[in-house]
Amino acid sequence: MAPASTSAYENVRAAIADKGSDARVEVNQRALIDKILARYASAGAVYRELLQNSNDAEATTAEIIISTSKENSTPLHNTASSSASININTSKETVTQVIYRNNGHPFRPQDWARLRKIAEGNPDETKVGAFGVGAYTMFSICEEPLVVSGKRGEEEAMAFFWKGDGLWTKTGKAPPGIVNISATLSNEKDENNWTSFILPSRDPYPLPDLVEFGQFLTAALTFTQCLANIKVYVNQTLQLDINKTILESYTIATPKASSWWKNDGALISSSTGMFVLGKGSDLTQTSVQMTVSLRKDVSNPDSAMETSTVRARYASAMVKTKIPPDVEKRIIRVTKKNPPKELTVQIFLDAANHDEDDESLTIKRNTKFNLNKLANIGTKQSMASKITDSFSPTPGSGRIFIGFRTSQTTGFGVHLAAPLMPTVEREAIDFVDPALREFNSSLLEVAGILMRLALEHEMNRIGMLWEENAEERKQWEISREEEKRKQKEKDESNTKSGGNAAAASSGAKDTDNDNDSIAGSLFGFASYMARGFKSTVVEAIKTVPEILGEDDETTELLNPRDDRPLSMEERDAIVLMKAFCARPSTPDDLVGQYLAKGFSRCLPSQTPPVLTMDGVVRGKDARLCHHGLEAFGVPNVVRRVVHENAKEYHSMVAGCPRLNINDLIMSLREQVLEEAMLIRFLKWWPKFCRIDNGVERFGIRLKEAVRYQTNSENASPKKQTEKVEEPEVVQVNRLESILYYTDRKFPDGLPLPETTFSPSLQKRIGQRTLENNFYRDWWSVLPFEIWTSFIVYHSCMTKGLYPENTIRRMSIVAISKHFDSLERKGRYLELLAPIKDSPFLPCDTDGTDSNTTTALKCPSELYLASSDLSAFEGCGDFHKVAKSLTKEGVSEEFLLAMGVRKTISMDFLFGHLDTLKWNENPKPLINYLLNADLSRQDLLKLRSTCYLPAENDRSSLYAPSDLYLKNDELKIFPFVKFLQWNSSEGMPSAHREFLIKLGLRVDPPLSSIMTFMERESSKTAEARDHETHGAALRYLTSRLGPSGLYESDFKHYRHFKFLPCIRQDLETGEVVNEMQSPSACYYNPSCLVMGFSVLDPTLDQIQIANRTKCEKDPPTQILLKRLMQLV
Repeated sequence: MAPASTSAYENVRAAIADKGSDARVEVNQRALIDKILARYASAGAVYRELLQNSNDAEATTAEIIISTSKENSTPLHNTASSSASININTSKETVTQVIYRNNGHPFRPQDWARLRKIAEGNPDETKVGAFGVGAYTMFSICEEPLVVSGKRGEEEAMAFFWKGDGLWTKTGKAPPGIVNISATLSNEKDENNWTSFILPSRDPYPLPDLVEFGQFLTAALTFTQCLANIKVYVNQTLQLDINKTILESYTIATPKASSWWKNDGALISSSTGMFVLGKGSDLTQTSVQMTVSLRKDVSNPDSAMETSTVRARYASAMVKTKIPPDVEKRIIRVTKKNPPKELTVQIFLDAANHDEDDESLTIKRNTKFNLNKLANIGTKQSMASKITDSFSPTPGSGRIFIGFRTSQTTGFGVHLAAPLMPTVEREAIDFVDPALREFNSSLLEVAGILMRLALEHEMNRIGMLWEENAEERKQWEISREEEKRKQKEKDESNTKSGGNAAAASSGAKDTDNDNDSIAGSLFGFASYMARGFKSTVVEAIKTVPEILGEDDETTELLNPRDDRPLSMEERDAIVLMKAFCARPSTPDDLVGQYLAKGFSRCLPSQTPPVLTMDGVVRGKDARLCHHGLEAFGVPNVVRRVVHENAKEYHSMVAGCPRLNINDLIMSLREQVLEEAMLIRFLKWWPKFCRIDNGVERFGIRLKEAVRYQTNSENASPKKQTEKVEEPEVVQVNRLESILYYTDRKFPDGLPLPETTFSPSLQKRIGQRTLENNFYRDWWSVLPFEIWTSFIVYHSCMTKGLYPENTIRRMSIVAISKHFDSLERKGRYLELLAPIKDSPFLPCDTDGTDSNTTTALKCPSELYLASSDLSAFEGCGDFHKVAKSLTKEGVSEEFLLAMGVRKTISMDFLFGHLDTLKWNENPKPLINYLLNADLSRQDLLKLRSTCYLPAENDRSSLYAPSDLYLKNDELKIFPFVKFLQWNSSEGMPSAHREFLIKLGLRVDPPLSSIMTFMERESSKTAEARDHETHGAALRYLTSRLGPSGLYESDFKHYRHFKFLPCIRQDLETGEVVNEMQSPSACYYNPSCLVMGFSVLDPTLDQIQIANRTKCEKDPPTQILLKRLMQLV
């Protein structure tokens, strides 16, 4: 059973169908047209629609003929009039009539029929018109328009007129020559078939400003396929002439696998599959030139025309459609025509100024470009150039063109023309209807793919040109360096002459992650288009010096001067990349998001290309300048000026990371720095660390990576006869091998170890730089001990070469002064040990200085210059240290420490005793030695050598330790030999002490005395010399006791039998004499009765017993034992 509502509907319709009356729905046409016109909010809508119709009619030329009067009428500021005006002119001229005409196909019958109908659009699916209301924008400025069209001489006319609120037309053949105004425009040979729209002003309005009107008309020609020329006449005088000329057209290659895009080919279809880009010739790029001529003075017909030219590039693609049937059905219902089977998508890439009177017209691509001109800074623009300048959109301000420009932006500096489904007034894209939203979003996505392909193609072209012109850039760099060198020489010359020469002006922690997903970066760019962008102004070069508070050198080190003018390739790249500096699209941000989606999907695994100083590379492989890192040859660095002019492109679109320390380290490992670059590097590093403390930890790795070569300062000049030049051998040094630098106290001109900066290089680097705290782990001041360890093995100290005389003497002076400054000198003397036996000291020979004789000796072969050797004249040749060394500061203390002698050599002395006649009388010898400055070795030799005579013994000579000072008490000892000393006055105390120091004996050793006494005691009483033995016993006991000479050692000889004793034989009662040891005898006479030995009572028993530790009575145990024996 059918629902009740359906039944009621059918019943009612059936009832009124039988008995009801018919009446046609009426339309208030005036109100309808006014309301339609109210939807056209943009200025110049009437001209936009007329130009669109002209292009659809395949017209090549359109003319706008404006008639004015000087009547001071007050214009009505209503919606209709605003649709025609761009901006009022400051003159008092008012527009009374406009004739718009084009030379396209004349109206056909069906065209005249559609013109009479509202809302019946052009059924041709290749045409833009869809709603059939555009032509009625004529009513915005004219009450009753007149249209004339047809072949020349056969023109037909249609007049619109009102009857109340109803709009009527009348059509008929136009009178001959009525609207052919070519003759009045000085074009009598005109044979075009014109379609004219004659629009008398409903309310006279001010003449539009021709500059802004020209900007509007120029924009209207952006994507026209046929229309290429627009002329504007004011009162039959040509005021504005705009021409678009195609220069060249070529195919865009779609990136494929194994191409320069590397990993994989490009995706060329929308994500829905509704649209697919064509291939081969379907993708083209076209270069066009827009020429604008504008009369300087509107009021003066005889004033000159000024001309400006701009060039632009377009990319276009034929897009094949595959629309699902359900979507196609819904589109037909809304638009009343079939969607196209294929369509064309175009993008406007860029525009660059090339005025005819500008030199750049005749300059080829390798000519340098001035960035100030690119930005139009400080130049006075002509009115014509203001029109051409508007042709290129600024970043983010590109427009969507649906036939002609809409108010919708693309978010890029790129215009887009595509047959998108618009709203009625064609000012916005329809995203409301579901079917149109799906159609439009997919088409925008394909347009984004085309943008990416065009970008890749253009950057590839720029890269090839960059490589072709590499040699020219190199020559420019060479010329610049030569100019710098000449300027430096000039400044130095002025400085020396006292002139006032002008001085030649010559980060935060790194968080970049190079391993981030490329696809993630690109699709992050798409989401960025959705969330928006906040524009900021950054003065990068200015901030760093303000932070550091230092001089211009700091600024230049952290922001290297790059004064090379922009090449044409760089200029083209800047313009191109600026076009892709994205902003959120307005008023609908969905447009920018869909474009960015297609842009990102095209090559999802590859970041967009950028132009670096080494050519075009992928964004992920490029590096952005960062606090001076770019100055050290890191590959693929984007020039600062290029980056500053397209920041958003490099950061958000291409995803270029900025330079970091790892990049620098890898680059330094692959190159060898020139000396100038090494100096710059060392001055730069501390300043960089101050603004980025996190990088200090990379210091050692950075030092290990640096290799450099120094300038050859002492290269010997080649002979003129040499015909073949030998290749110069370049020595490559490693910075990691440099451990030291010299401070200001270190003497100049001395050889230095390889681990130390050369003086010339150190001077150019600067002492303050090397002493910077950030280099504390890199090197330190050269310790003098390290330098000494080096110099002792240097050829100047070991080989004695004549050319090194000066260096040798300077080194000796430096070593001496350092030696004198030390408190503890022993360790330093150990470092000098390798040269003690080397002939490095200059000496005086024959009264001359070694500077001329170059005589060198070992220290041990030389004597001090101050030594008095007159006593040894005739005994041989003696060499003294050069007196000039003393004058230069070499101390005698140092020379003596090195082994130089102040006195005669002992070997020489001992070898010439006979010559000197000192072998029989040592007194002169001792006198000399007493006054000589003897070394330790001399004293050792004097102690061990036999050179002294003994008294009453001429058979041989003795060492000092073998002889004794003359002492009558010692005559009793036969083993004592006295020093021969011929003097009636005895020996002076000084001589005595010196001889004792050499080892001459005063008292015999206890061992010798005890051995002598024991030997004498062992003799029989008859053979023994009792007098000598007694004298020896008295000599011994006198030196025993608490302060005795032999007291401490005597305990070892108490078992020696040397004391005269008596003992009573208990069996016979006879008293016998014998020798006993101090431990075996007693001094109590009562001990005789028990058979014990008792000291000889003839001796001083008490003194001898006390000194020799002899007991008075035997111990109790011994007595009991003896008693038991007796019992």
